[in-house]
Amino acid sequence: MEKTVLEAKSSNIPDGVEFVRSFLQKRNFSARRIARILLTVEEVLSKMIGSAKEGTDITIEPTGFLGTLNFQIKAQCPSFEVSDIYESLRMQDEDEEINDAIKKLYDKLFGDSVYIKSSNGLTTAVVPVKKSSYSSLVYTLAALFLGVITGLCIQYFLPESIGKEISSLLFTPIYTMFINGLKMIVAPLVFFSVASSIADFTDLKALGRIAARIVVFYLFTSMIAICVGYLTYFFFPIGSPDLAEAVSVESATSTLQKAEGVSVSIKDTIVGVIPSDIITPFQKSDMLQLIFMAVVLGLASASLSSKIPEMKNLLSMLNKVFSKITSVMVGFIPIIVFCSMAKMMIAMDFDALIKVFVWTPVIYFGDFLMIGVYVLLLLVLAGLSPHKFFRNYYPAMVSAFTFASSNAALPTSIKQCDKMGISPKIYSFSLPLGATINMDGSCISLLISALFCAKIFQIPITPSVLLSLFISIMVLSVGSPGVSGGNLVCIALLIPQIGVPAEAISLIMGLYPFVEMMQTCTNVTGDAVVSMIVAKREGLMDLEKFNS
Repeated sequence: MEKTVLEAKSSNIPDGVEFVRSFLQKRNFSARRIARILLTVEEVLSKMIGSAKEGTDITIEPTGFLGTLNFQIKAQCPSFEVSDIYESLRMQDEDEEINDAIKKLYDKLFGDSVYIKSSNGLTTAVVPVKKSSYSSLVYTLAALFLGVITGLCIQYFLPESIGKEISSLLFTPIYTMFINGLKMIVAPLVFFSVASSIADFTDLKALGRIAARIVVFYLFTSMIAICVGYLTYFFFPIGSPDLAEAVSVESATSTLQKAEGVSVSIKDTIVGVIPSDIITPFQKSDMLQLIFMAVVLGLASASLSSKIPEMKNLLSMLNKVFSKITSVMVGFIPIIVFCSMAKMMIAMDFDALIKVFVWTPVIYFGDFLMIGVYVLLLLVLAGLSPHKFFRNYYPAMVSAFTFASSNAALPTSIKQCDKMGISPKIYSFSLPLGATINMDGSCISLLISALFCAKIFQIPITPSVLLSLFISIMVLSVGSPGVSGGNLVCIALLIPQIGVPAEAISLIMGLYPFVEMMQTCTNVTGDAVVSMIVAKREGLMDLEKFNS
C-alpha cells in the first residue's frame, strides 16, 4: 500500500490529513466515517509533532489483512498514552459541562480502539478504519479444522495412552480454564447488563410490553421448532428394530442417575425464579434467578434515579467493565476452538458410532430447516435482510457450535447483537432469558430422538402419542434441567412416556456431542432473531448500524 512521510512540523498536519482523506475517498468510505477518522488522525499527528524533535520524520501508512484496514502513524518520539490526547484537549479554565462535551467527543473518536505502542524510541499509533467482517470467522474455522485434523492424527498415529495423555495434559486444561473463565464472567455480565438496561427505562408499561412480547415470541418459535422436528422425521423416518439389541444399560447409567433426581414442570420453574439468597444464583449461573434479581435492582434504581443518580451510573459503569473483560476473553476463542475440537476427536469411538450415524444428519437437517424459518421471520415480521443478520451474527453462531453451551456463547451473542444495532434494553434481557427458556434446536432433537427410539422399539405413533410428546417437549424446553448434558437428560425423561426404556439413550450418547453443537447454534440464533424482531417492532433498533 502507498504511504506518506512528513516532517514533524505543525504546518504539515493538513498534508497528512489530506493523504488520509484521499485514500479513504478512493475506497468509497462514507463521509461520516471519513470525518471521524480525519479528526482522530489530526489529533494523533498533533500529539506526535508536539513531542517529537524538530526534523523528525512521521510516516503515515495504511495496513490491513483479510479486509481489515488501519492507519499506522510512526515517529521517533517519546511514548504517550491515548488519555494524554484528552488532557491536551481539556480546557482548564472552562466549566465541567464543556469538558464533559469534550470527553464525549474524545470517547467517540478514540473509544477503546486506538492504541499506541513504543519500542526502541519508535512510537506507533494505530488508528482503525475498518474491521473485516470475516477475519474472525476465518481464524475460528481454521482453528476448528486444525483441531479436527490434529485430534484425528493423534488418535490414528499415536498409541491410545499417549493420545489421552496429550489431551489430559494440554487440550483439556486450556479448554477448562477458558470455560471456567466464561462461567466466572457470565453471571455478573448478565446481572449488570439487565440491571443497567432496566434502570434506563422511564416507561415501565413499555418494559412490561417488551417482556411479554419476548416471551410470546419464544413460545411461538418453540412450537414451530417442534413442528419442524416432526416434518423432518416425516421426510426421514429413521430407526431400525435391529438396533434394540445394541442398547447398553451400563453406558447410560450416569445420565439415568442425573435424570432420577430431576423434576421438570412449569410450576417448579416459576417457583424457582425467586432465589432464597443472593449468592447461589451467581455460583450456579442460574439465569432466571439472576434476571429476577437484576430486574428488581434495575427497577429500584430507575425509581430512585432522581434522588440517587449515582446508582444508575454505577450499574452502567459495572456493565461496561464486565463487557470489556468479556470482549478480551472472546479474542481467545480460536485457540479454545482448536483445543475443544482436538480433545473431542481424540476421545471419539468411531466404530461404535457408525450404527446410529444417520441420527445426526437428520437432526442437522431439522436445525437447518429451523434456520430457514428464522430467515422467513426476519423478512415477514421485521422486514430486515437475513443476509446482513447472518453476516454480523455468525461469530456467536460459531461460538455456540463450538462450546455447545448457550451460556458460554452468551457473551459473544451480546457483543454481536450490540454491533447489529439492537438496543441494550432488548438484548440484555432477551438473550439471557432465551438461553434458559428458548430451546428451538433442543425441541427439534428431542422430538426426532423420541420418534427414532420409538421406531427402534416398534412403538406405534398415534395422534395421542404425538400430542403427549408436543406438550412434554414444550415443558422441557422451558424448564430443562440445569445439569451437564441437560438435553440428554431430557431425552431420558421423555422417551419412557411413550413406552421406550430410558436406557435407549445409550444408542445416541456417543454422537450426542455433535448434535448438541448444532442444536445450541440453533438455540442462540433463535434468541437473536426474536431480539431483533422485538427491537424492530418497538423502535429500539439502530437500522443505520445494522445496514452499515
